[in-house]
This record gives sequence, structure tokens and C-alpha cells, in this order.
Amino acid sequence: MNENNGITFVLWLLTIAASICSGMLAWHITEPESFLGALGFLLVWGILSKVAHFVFFGIVFAIFNNK
Repeated sequence: MNENNGITFVLWLLTIAASICSGMLAWHITEPESFLGALGFLLVWGILSKVAHFVFFGIVFAIFNNK
């Protein structure tokens, strides 16, 4: 397995983990009980997911960019 496949695999795993964890956190923050609550949940989930992706990608880039 070369380095590019390793980076791809790590990013793939982190993407799945970030999406699931941010969805769970967004659910606990909003606790939707109506249609507007569900829209708020989706908005918060999207924001948290994007922040988590930026953080994870930055960490992976910093680790794998040391040549």
C-alpha cells in the first residue's frame, strides 16, 4: 500500500466518523420535535460536519505532509 492509498483510506474513515459523530451531537443539541426542529437539526449537522472535516483533513495533511 503506497502513501496515497494510506491517506485516502484514513480520510475515508475520518469522513464516516465525522459525519456520524456530528449527526449525533447535532441531535443532542437540537432535539427536534417539529418540522422546523428537523430543519434546525439538518443545519446544525451540516455546520458541525463541515467543521469536523476541516479539522480532520488539517490533521491528516499535517501528518502526511512531513517529507
